[in-house]
Amino acid sequence: MMLQASELGLGTVWVCYFKPDILSQEFNLPENLEPVNILVIGYADEEPADPDRHGKTRIPLDTLVAYEKI
Repeated sequence: MMLQASELGLGTVWVCYFKPDILSQEFNLPENLEPVNILVIGYADEEPADPDRHGKTRIPLDTLVAYEKI
């Protein structure tokens, strides 16, 4: 759903920290349903992040990982 929303020009946020009992009450969910995550979808208020940002901000792999023969 997040990928499809992005293709439609929408922003998304995956929410995992919330009170399920309050959410169930607010949305009148049946007792046999337990919310585990929330996906918020809407129009973003910021410019999208640069897709090439990871190459600039990540530690080079050869600095982070060391291989040792056993």
